Amino acid sequence: MKNFIDFIVDAAKDSEFANEFHKVLEKANYKEVSSWLKDKGYNVHEDECKKLMDNKEEVSASKLGLVY
Repeated sequence: MKNFIDFIVDAAKDSEFANEFHKVLEKANYKEVSSWLKDKGYNVHEDECKKLMDNKEEVSASKLGLVY
């Protein structure tokens, strides 16, 4: 199973995938984000998903320059 770094790389390469993640991040809680990632084949710990949720404004505003 892929990890968090694999997810970031894959999202950077595939804008449709990144957009799908962005939509999930806007509406989901950290457990749902974790489940979505697991369904996509990524092993991302719930603590990492909590960090994403805690910083979703920055992620959504594309300040990372990678995910969206």
